[in-house]
Amino acid sequence: MTTNPARIANPDDLVFYVKYHIKPEYVEEFQERLFELVDNMTQEPTFVSAFVHEDTEDSTRFSMYERWTEASKEDFMNYQMAAKDYRKVYEKRLPEISASPRKIHILRPMAFWASAQFETVANDLTFYSNFQVKPGTQADWKMAAMKVFDRMVKEDPFICAFLHQDAEDPTRFTIYERWNKTDQMDFTGEHRKLYEGILSDSVQSLRSFHILQPRGNWADE
Repeated sequence: MTTNPARIANPDDLVFYVKYHIKPEYVEEFQERLFELVDNMTQEPTFVSAFVHEDTEDSTRFSMYERWTEASKEDFMNYQMAAKDYRKVYEKRLPEISASPRKIHILRPMAFWASAQFETVANDLTFYSNFQVKPGTQADWKMAAMKVFDRMVKEDPFICAFLHQDAEDPTRFTIYERWNKTDQMDFTGEHRKLYEGILSDSVQSLRSFHILQPRGNWADE
């Protein structure tokens, strides 16, 4: 499916990154319930996109990157979480099948990059990375990171990348990106080295660097 990248990367979107840890015996049930939930979400007028993943190192861990045009977290809680009947059964069951509580991060979109033919494919090589930046150096780090992706977007396998700042911690940045790559191991190692070199004096740590297996893609046309 080819999608207009500008449509799914509006800087005013409300963006969530949700992490799940599911009890092994309930993984199949969780996927079925989550996919049904997202199918219902796509009918909402404020829905933009949702990408569901499985962690490549732990088949009981999942994540979802989702975007909405709701004006605020409070509006989302009122008009989506609390108001939709299809969420009630899901929300009641989720704690029972989870190994630990889900974690919800609210992200502020900072920039995006996309290839001319933006397509999300089931076998995309997908990364989600967290950077902890020293206070007072956020603007410099952001500019350095943007220069790196200005070069990456010219590479043939590049699909898209979204840069965010954490809504609750302005020193924390995240990058969600997808590539049409098959030789994962060599590419991943070099990619991580590149990240570690982005304005290294400003970075306290590359807090996490996750390789994700896409499990479902939904985007409003």
